[in-house]
Amino acid sequence: MDSLPQVVDRISQMVNQRNRELAADAMWKAVLGIAFAAVTFGVLFWMSWFVGIFVAHYLSLRAWQFGAILTGLFLFVTTWSAWRRVDPLAGLKPLTDAQMLLTLIGQATGAFVYFSPRHATAGAAIVLIGGPANVFEAFGIWAHRIRADAALLEQAARLLAMCQAELSAEEVREPAAAFLLRRLALIKVLPRGDSAMLALTDKAVTLLSKSKSRS
Repeated sequence: MDSLPQVVDRISQMVNQRNRELAADAMWKAVLGIAFAAVTFGVLFWMSWFVGIFVAHYLSLRAWQFGAILTGLFLFVTTWSAWRRVDPLAGLKPLTDAQMLLTLIGQATGAFVYFSPRHATAGAAIVLIGGPANVFEAFGIWAHRIRADAALLEQAARLLAMCQAELSAEEVREPAAAFLLRRLALIKVLPRGDSAMLALTDKAVTLLSKSKSRS
């Protein structure tokens, strides 16, 4: 195929562009996660430090030491929970009608404050886990970047040409090449009875036509 080098070059450009998008998304997630964690645990430290003024001497600690230890403990637990993908809302039922009524009455009259301890704890956990969870999500996004060497790019270009006429999935000899083309939205899977066929997307048709004209 005369246009093979052009197709390989175009697929390589698409891979690089996709990886740049993933890198930008991962960096944005990481920056937001670190900033949110810094604010959240900074507030937690100062609250703990204030409490430590009254209780730290009972533990032979200074107020800032008490605050640092308590904040570090929460940071460790929430980071571990984020790593384990713990969902604080798992199994949490909505407020009952009676609880909702008490909450509304308390807010309207100001005579008392009512809240559900379980819901309050879950809400606080979501806030604390938010920062570390974003950082781990950023690592996950970056880990799923596309890795393609010259050999895989050439295999993908040849497979793309074969898919101009619908190609049975059973005829694919290089699954990695098919997966690469699928991630780039260059091929689609069409059901045909008990089997599946690979066909070009509109994006791939445009790519091949431009490559042929350049060739």
